[in-house]
Amino acid sequence: MSKVYKHFILVVLLLFLATGIMPPLQAQAASNGGGYWLPADKGKVEKATELLKQGKSIRELGIKQDQLHEKEGFQTLEELRKQEQQSKETYRVNMPPPIKTAEGWVPPEFDYDHILTSDECQRAPGSSSETGYIKNRYSFCWTHVATYEIPVKCYLGLCVNEAVQFQFTEIGYGSNQSRKMRVYYTLDDILVTHPSLNGVKLEIDIKCEAKLNPGDCKPDPDTPPTERTIAQWKNTNFGTEIFLSEAPEATESNPDRIGYMNFWPELTIKHAPKKFKKTIDGIKQSVRFDSARYLFAFPDQHFWQGAVFNKATPVFNMPITKPEFSMLSEAGQHWKFAMDHPEQTKPQMLGKQIPGAVGDTPLKRMYTKRHPDEYSQNRAKTRRACDREFKDDDRTGKQCDEYPFASTWQGSSTNGSDNYSIRLISEESNNASGRWLAAWYAYDRILDYDPFHVQVEAPEKIATIRSEGEPQEGQDNRSSDNFSIQNIPSYATKLQWKIIDGPTDAQFDLMHDDSFGIDETIFNDLRDGSETEIETSEEFYIANPENTNGESFTVEVYAIP
Repeated sequence: MSKVYKHFILVVLLLFLATGIMPPLQAQAASNGGGYWLPADKGKVEKATELLKQGKSIRELGIKQDQLHEKEGFQTLEELRKQEQQSKETYRVNMPPPIKTAEGWVPPEFDYDHILTSDECQRAPGSSSETGYIKNRYSFCWTHVATYEIPVKCYLGLCVNEAVQFQFTEIGYGSNQSRKMRVYYTLDDILVTHPSLNGVKLEIDIKCEAKLNPGDCKPDPDTPPTERTIAQWKNTNFGTEIFLSEAPEATESNPDRIGYMNFWPELTIKHAPKKFKKTIDGIKQSVRFDSARYLFAFPDQHFWQGAVFNKATPVFNMPITKPEFSMLSEAGQHWKFAMDHPEQTKPQMLGKQIPGAVGDTPLKRMYTKRHPDEYSQNRAKTRRACDREFKDDDRTGKQCDEYPFASTWQGSSTNGSDNYSIRLISEESNNASGRWLAAWYAYDRILDYDPFHVQVEAPEKIATIRSEGEPQEGQDNRSSDNFSIQNIPSYATKLQWKIIDGPTDAQFDLMHDDSFGIDETIFNDLRDGSETEIETSEEFYIANPENTNGESFTVEVYAIP
């Protein structure tokens, strides 16, 4: 073909593009394909899918091509521990209650609360985020939609793209028995925009990088990367890879033989006839391995080594409103009161602040046998305070409970001040909660200096309002000033309404003050003890009181589990 003829064809081609004569499929096509990750957002995925079916690029949605990860190299143990302790992510621990036996209170048997299916992961909050979803120390997952635009017809540097798209979900499983981590992954909703792409090959590999010791990242040779055609992936849509960690020698600076590993999914499309190959990397996640020998739950449960997802801070959760947790009620009420009302606790101290609550400074575990002097100082200071504060109390069948716990670096002595609380509670509740806490340390692999929060699921008062016994002067309905219902604890599922003085058989409505319209009735016929759904606003008021004989009354509103 002569240069003149080639030049003529190019001019005609450009003219067609400019005037729109060329079919949209070719006019909109990208020149060299690409690979993308889309958050599993239904609306965005539907728009992207429609573009792909039209032969267009999803870059029209502002989605950028994926960038491959670079290895970061080794870091010090101090740096790695600091990073994990700075995580803002949390997860709530759900542990069964302790059990009463002839030997006293014993913890329940350890049991994993794993993410069991890809559907469970996809429904979980945060599973499609940039950090994924950590359900607990032993279960992590992440899901995104992978999209490949593959150039199948090219002429004079202009290509027509077809596409492969699927939802990729990975679930990570840690261990409380071995230095082993397993990744299970699935492909769902596999789409090809042309039947010929069913023969394209897709390789899935879970990459890892050792962060502290050379032996932190050991892929199991029995679970290598998996390569299948798209047609084969449609028939078998899952795979597994396993990673092992070699325990380093114990040292003074690393007595628990800790190791760290980063891992991430790497997905590669290969279209041999078109000599097209594209790789995309999923998010990085971190695993911590250890061989701590002190993780023990009375009487005979030992957990010598493990692997945990460490980029989320545990929340030690005590649901004392559930009947099966009644033995923990006194201890839980003390811990909650200490965090909510530190200035009212004993010993009294001006400006007292007690840490541990979710959103506040976490507690950090102290392994007592490694730090016997500090632990003894906590116990001794607490004992002296209890003897002083409760010297005139009848302590029969009671013990002095302290919060934060003596087994933390925020204990009565190690916190460096008097930012702690003591209270007399029954010996039964003190023993049950102590055994339960000790077991949780082992079950969740809480190592020396590991941070954690404490949350007590109990009714929490969120509002108090005084109401007249009849509508205020000049008002048709309103019998109180405006009040706010906000800051609902995460565990709450309902609101409870209590009348604490005045006519206890009063009945009333809750209304919302709308400055620019008609006030809305939120709840009708509330009584003492009524339970409702959770509604929040800064402009609620009590209205239409009945059965009051004109007497005023006070309402307290509680958020309850």
